Amino acid sequence: MMEDYMSGSEEDYCFFDREESLDGLENDDSDSKFVQYKAPSCKVITKESLLAAQKEDLRRVMELLSVREQHARTLLIHYRWDVEKLIAVYVEKGKASIFAGAGVTSDIIVDLDPPEPSTTVMCNICMDDVSATEVTNMDCGHCFCNSCWTEHFIVKINEGQSKRIRCMAHKCNDICDEAIVRKLVSEKRPDLAEKFDRFLLESYIEDNKMVKWCPSVPHCGNAIRVENDEFCEVECLCGLQFCFSCLSETHSPCSCVMWELWTKKCRDESETVNWMTVHTKPCPKCHKPVEKNGGCNLVSCICGQAF
Repeated sequence: MMEDYMSGSEEDYCFFDREESLDGLENDDSDSKFVQYKAPSCKVITKESLLAAQKEDLRRVMELLSVREQHARTLLIHYRWDVEKLIAVYVEKGKASIFAGAGVTSDIIVDLDPPEPSTTVMCNICMDDVSATEVTNMDCGHCFCNSCWTEHFIVKINEGQSKRIRCMAHKCNDICDEAIVRKLVSEKRPDLAEKFDRFLLESYIEDNKMVKWCPSVPHCGNAIRVENDEFCEVECLCGLQFCFSCLSETHSPCSCVMWELWTKKCRDESETVNWMTVHTKPCPKCHKPVEKNGGCNLVSCICGQAF
């Protein structure tokens, strides 16, 4: 039975509720976002609870749309694991529309009269005649030999496209069955099959704007999920406190844009000080930095002091 990650143990999740006020801080940049403390609730997702967290969202979509897990995952990846947005689009545009946009086949094509195992089939990719047992038919109806499918999958996984491997057929945008991808790739490259599974699992964090990895160094392996506002400050089980929006150290009530400008200014000034330390010397009278840009070692400061 699928485990509900919302009812996980205290070892898997940690909840935080904070309230603070921002007293009249104004910013001319209307597009900048301030860190808000509207009692944000966040959950720490450990490596052990990641699969359960993903399966809960998959279960909701599978029950709502009556689809298989692979199709639910394809839809959620397309909508960046935003279940509420997916439901809203489904209500507004209908099932066929969201399926077409995500590359999911709404009508699975089933061959009611499959060829005999002794017959041969020509693959339209390599143009070889292969046994009917050595070909694979996708939900979209396109059929190619297992060797071509496998090479196609290996290339896409190495290119980092594991989460959305499309059919090889010309102008076909349907996403390939993850079970078939896993089966064919594992026979030739078990290491890539594990990589494929890892990419699918970590997609829940990589493609989800409400879930982010903890930026701790070295990495603690945890991720943080916020419920309402992504512009908040959170704390991981490892003890690191950070801004969920920009992943930098906590900087409230300063906005992320303002904080980035401030840190850049500090970096630039630090580089200036380093250059001045190497290339200048202080005037013995007024102590202003003086650069010697040529000539003999006798220099004069703007205050009149020669040294």
